[in-house]
Amino acid sequence: MDKVVLITGAGKGIGREIALVFAKQKFHVAACGRTASDLENLKNEIEHIGSGIYIDVCDISRESEVRGFINKVSEVSGKIDVLVNNAAVAYIGSIFDTDLKTWEQTLKVNLTGTFLITKHTLEFMDEGAHIFNIGSNASKIGFANWSAYCTSKFGLLGFTNSIREELRSKGIKVSAILPGPTNTPLWDSLQGDWDKTKMMEPKSIAEMILHVYSQPADVQTEEVYIIPSSGGL
Repeated sequence: MDKVVLITGAGKGIGREIALVFAKQKFHVAACGRTASDLENLKNEIEHIGSGIYIDVCDISRESEVRGFINKVSEVSGKIDVLVNNAAVAYIGSIFDTDLKTWEQTLKVNLTGTFLITKHTLEFMDEGAHIFNIGSNASKIGFANWSAYCTSKFGLLGFTNSIREELRSKGIKVSAILPGPTNTPLWDSLQGDWDKTKMMEPKSIAEMILHVYSQPADVQTEEVYIIPSSGGL
């Protein structure tokens, strides 16, 4: 069987482009997201490319749904070669306006969700596999009114750095991808006037991930920090 790439948040934006880039390399794609129609559209496009795909609506913050999704993927493929933890939510608001529910939901999806997907996917990963965690420049820089998001992304980088050392002896690579502003639908749900002409395109991030994956076996790119050539917003 073709190699298998599992992608969270694959229905739109960066996740969708990652799925398409790997499908063109003849990977079998396992994709989850929150919106069934987006996943169906992705499925149609990837089947048109000529690659296989399995899709499922999955809330990655719920362990029972994560286990169900990954078990179904394993039944189809028997193994997982590449994991891309891409799913994320964002919220803008001062600490005074951030309620506990919003704070906890941001961390549940962006951080706990990545933990759960990674933990259960590792059961089906062998030497030579590769994990990509999609962080942000907010993994290293604190932005006013983004405290919940920044906290989740700082935590994600710490998680990435830790499991890299844990999995090194098993021959499993772990890379942090930290993009700056990228033109995805996420911005449409956020307050503010965002100039998307200054943002990177999702396909650029997807192609960088494929480049890192394609490096020789004796090379591990631990972190890629990417910003728009314009310098950002």
